[in-house]
Amino acid sequence: MGCCDDERKESQREGSVSIAGAGKVAGGAYHTVKISGSGRVEGDLVAEELRIAGTGKVQGAAKVREIVVSGTARFEGPVEAEALQVAGACKVEAGLSAKEVKVAGVLKVEGSVKAHYFKTSGGLKVEGDLEAEIVALAGKVTVNGLLSADRVEMKLEDSSFVREIGGEVIEIRRRRKGGFLEELGLPFFRRPGKLQASAIEGDEVYLEGTEAK
Repeated sequence: MGCCDDERKESQREGSVSIAGAGKVAGGAYHTVKISGSGRVEGDLVAEELRIAGTGKVQGAAKVREIVVSGTARFEGPVEAEALQVAGACKVEAGLSAKEVKVAGVLKVEGSVKAHYFKTSGGLKVEGDLEAEIVALAGKVTVNGLLSADRVEMKLEDSSFVREIGGEVIEIRRRRKGGFLEELGLPFFRRPGKLQASAIEGDEVYLEGTEAK
């Protein structure tokens, strides 16, 4: 499954591939793909599990049950998954579809996102629309399309932008950062979070730090 060299240690067993070092594998169907060095999948990938702890790239579409990124990942095609977890940096150059998305690092999607549950506590940039049933966002957020969900919760830490927000329940608050100093009544420094949006429409709406037309 790809050429071998001195820098790469690749093992394949029962439909699984592991890359530690530098290497590549052909696209195809696997049970598990693990990259702990610098590796890439040349073509479309179908797998039960993809784990990237180093630097990984998929040069095609990815249909994977569970994706875990603790390093740096780049997907050059659309991504379809049941679960996506990002603790590092992940870039999807097309659309993303998943039942559950949890981001504690940075996620950038150049297309649109569809999910059942979407949560981020790091950095998020979506060039298209973000559609889910439940959305919980914290950190710096940019959505250049429509953010649509039954329930939208945002905790603002920095300047964020969402073109349009629509949902049944929308709650946008500034995240409190005072912690122990605030409890003691001592002064502390924090940059207030701020959200800019062209339009916000919902049945129940609560807004802090928000500028909307």
